[in-house]
Amino acid sequence: MRDLPPLNALLAFEYVARSGSVRAAADGLSVTPGAVSRQIRLLEEYFGTALFQRQGRGLVLTLPGNAYFLQISQQLDGIRQASATLQRNAGRTVIRLHSFTTFATRWLIPRLAQFQLAHPAIDVRLTTASEWDDTVDCDAAIRLGDGTWPQQHATPLVKNVLVPVCRPTADRRASMHLAGLAQHTLLLVRGRPDDWQRWCEAFGVEMDALPHRRQMESSALAYQAAIEGQGIALAQRVLVEAELKAGTLIAMEDYQLDCGRHTYYLVRPQESVKAATLQQLEQWLVTQDTGEAL
Repeated sequence: MRDLPPLNALLAFEYVARSGSVRAAADGLSVTPGAVSRQIRLLEEYFGTALFQRQGRGLVLTLPGNAYFLQISQQLDGIRQASATLQRNAGRTVIRLHSFTTFATRWLIPRLAQFQLAHPAIDVRLTTASEWDDTVDCDAAIRLGDGTWPQQHATPLVKNVLVPVCRPTADRRASMHLAGLAQHTLLLVRGRPDDWQRWCEAFGVEMDALPHRRQMESSALAYQAAIEGQGIALAQRVLVEAELKAGTLIAMEDYQLDCGRHTYYLVRPQESVKAATLQQLEQWLVTQDTGEAL
């Protein structure tokens, strides 16, 4: 069964169609002009129609030839791009890693940069989102939970300690205690709707007694709003350590809630053809951490 015309003839046809010259095509293919002409004749015999006509010293496409060229040129370009990608990735293992955006920007990316330098044969391709999506196609993911996902291996990465933080002003420093919370706007995060309720229950605070609230799209936005003085964010401490050290945020140090097993995990399938590579990434993220790992 002849599903495809001769491939060498296709390449010759494409080169002549692009250049309008048999000689230019011959130079591009590193063959003689006679070889190019023979391939063009072979293709025209295969289809039973003329693909070129002479115009002066050059060649131009006939109507059937032009229609054919417009279709196959896209496919040949696709083959070239796919081949270039394969050459770049030859000998490399690609890991598709998915993460929450705030965790990725504040904790994960600096560690991935060092991992890539130490493991140049592993290509980690990171995607992010503000909320978890079960339809995401990835080799491993950073997930927030209690570590239990069916048929998945989960390794905790950090301690998840919740602590209220805000911009350091004299008024806020004076009111950063339980009784003073009602004076502030609570910055809630849509993707973590239960955090404030969990924290309030832990410290005997009536959530209903805190009327000033503002919902944010992500933790990153909540943290930035807190830095700008727009309210109090309930931060995952590991993600705001830099701001606390720099003094751009202050925390209610006496009211920190350790969420125990409810934290961030590197989650990967129990069975995977990339298991050995995923274990390398897992070990790196745990051992390169500076005290926050569980």
